[in-house]
Amino acid sequence: MRAISKDRAINRIQSNDAGWRGKELRHRIGFPVLVLVLLMTTGCWDRVEVNDMALIISAGVDMKDEDEIEMTVQVFIPNPASASNEGNGGGQGNVYTMSSVGKSMADALSELQKKLPRFFSWGHAKAFFFGEELAREGLSDEFDFLFRDIQTREQSNFFICKGTARQLLESQVDPNTYETLIKLSQKPVNHSSTMHEVEELLSAESQSFLLPVVAPATLITNKAKKQILTVEGMSVIQKQKLKGFLSPEDIMGVRLLRPKDLGRNITMTQKLDGGNIVIKIMHTKIRLYPSIENGVWKMRVKLTLDGNVIQNSSTINIAKGNDAMRRIEEPFNQAMKEIMLHTLHRLQTEQKADVVGFARAFHKKYPLIWRDKKGEWTSIFQSMEMQVEVDSTIQGPGVANIPVYQRRGEVSDE
Repeated sequence: MRAISKDRAINRIQSNDAGWRGKELRHRIGFPVLVLVLLMTTGCWDRVEVNDMALIISAGVDMKDEDEIEMTVQVFIPNPASASNEGNGGGQGNVYTMSSVGKSMADALSELQKKLPRFFSWGHAKAFFFGEELAREGLSDEFDFLFRDIQTREQSNFFICKGTARQLLESQVDPNTYETLIKLSQKPVNHSSTMHEVEELLSAESQSFLLPVVAPATLITNKAKKQILTVEGMSVIQKQKLKGFLSPEDIMGVRLLRPKDLGRNITMTQKLDGGNIVIKIMHTKIRLYPSIENGVWKMRVKLTLDGNVIQNSSTINIAKGNDAMRRIEEPFNQAMKEIMLHTLHRLQTEQKADVVGFARAFHKKYPLIWRDKKGEWTSIFQSMEMQVEVDSTIQGPGVANIPVYQRRGEVSDE
């Protein structure tokens, strides 16, 4: 009996001990879980309802005077969907354009907020436009504000406009216009510059890059005119200032110097033997050979490409494997070489900006020299010796080889 009572006592003690440990374990686990639940329940404390939001879809900044800027925003005011107005515009909204003046973008935005009872939201901002006068004075303050403070999307696009950004935005009432503009700017030939890309380029070796130039254009749909925005060219930005605009020939030169920007359907035309020969550039490759000899900085550029003939109105009989294919390559080589040299000369003497990436090539090959000379790069680039080589291969003559007199509508007497 004593042995049985002793065993029971031991079992009771062990049971009590296990129960105490279980309670302690539950307390240890339960307290963090309780804290986590409390934190999760406060996750919507700063939520702003749709009824209280004004969605900024685009913004423009202009120079007002020496000490002030004018900021123009285009906002979308959503109408909350409801059962009572379903099918009658429920969930739609209106677009409004507003402008205000301030010492900075932050001041101007504060003044704009006073005019509207809803809170501005930058999460839907798709495009930022900078007026020409402001861009020539410098965009450092505007870039700093956009990168530092507001919650914009990194995929928002930057544009330069000739004239004022306010006039440009006031001419637009359809938010879908910006979707079209952004699609155009994302083409390689237009050299898209998103907020994320610009932020990286500002810290690159040359601190020079291109921004698309936007302008209004008119379309006719259902016999009615509609104004949209389109990309009409490229601008040169150097150390956050607008240096100028590229001509169509210069844009072609930059594309050849930066083949990744060529895109599709790029053609070259040459007048030969009484007609035009047009080739379509298919593949390209660029090689940069930087050198520093006795303190003289030089750059040799070699472009190799291949293309196909897509039009031939000359008397040259182009056939695959024919020597005529080799004959037309040299004129195209010379033409592209002249375009590239002309573009480089303009960049050195007028724009004074390295937008083709020569600084990075020197940095990679001569890191120690670059460390000491990077502050002098602008002057070095302006006086640098340039050498350009082009090696093209015409691979395809096209499908048809129609005699010239038949193409011109002439009748043969034979």
